[in-house]
Amino acid sequence: MKRYVVGDIHGRVKALKEVLEKSNFDYDNDTLISLGDVTDGGINTYKVVEELLKIKNLIYVFGNHDEWFMNHIKSGWAEEIWLQQGGAETLKSYGASVIKAKRHWETSRLDTTNINIPITHQHFFNKGKYYYIKDNMLFVHGGFRPEVGVKKETRFNLIWDRDLIKYAQAGNTVKPYDWVFVGHTTTQTYGLTQPIRYKNLYMMDCGAGWNGKLAIMDIDTKKYKLSRQQVSSARVKVGHKAREMTKRLHTEFDKD
Repeated sequence: MKRYVVGDIHGRVKALKEVLEKSNFDYDNDTLISLGDVTDGGINTYKVVEELLKIKNLIYVFGNHDEWFMNHIKSGWAEEIWLQQGGAETLKSYGASVIKAKRHWETSRLDTTNINIPITHQHFFNKGKYYYIKDNMLFVHGGFRPEVGVKKETRFNLIWDRDLIKYAQAGNTVKPYDWVFVGHTTTQTYGLTQPIRYKNLYMMDCGAGWNGKLAIMDIDTKKYKLSRQQVSSARVKVGHKAREMTKRLHTEFDKD
């Protein structure tokens, strides 16, 4: 049995199938750890979830985009920020009709009359984890504050943090783990579309949600496979104010 970790899939079902095939992944015996953000970006979130449900030994870690979608499942509310950041494509994949606004301060038109989110998909998202630890290896979408520790970290930071990467870039080992795998921050930020290692931390989001690639890695050998380069999906950049608004909303969510 082999063990793999895959970066942010972002609705790219063809890329997912491609890297699984290149890795000779065994759906019945191998383990796949998804670092989250299976939703948004590409147009096939529905098909991505269907493919992941075929994997017997799947560990699914939440991403910030996934939580946006989960909030929609719970309340029916669709934040404009989310719709602009790929949420529109996710809802369309489940049968909704969306006319996306051209600017993030405008309002998109959304009709969910024909939306169908299967119970199996709802269970898939409900069974996710905010982090996963196995054999002293940590898997988390965003990161955590080293002085706080992953077990005491807020849910917001676990899916949104980018500072842990800067911590490792500065030459610090992320303790007490042997290896740490994160998504969320694309390696395209540093001009690459392949996993990047800083000390004992691996960045696994290689830009599949934009115009990069999807990466899968054997967590024991550290050998990886990449998908073909993806075609960019137009998404409006979320600014600082929008992110702060999401943080305030998440603070309320954490009180539940």
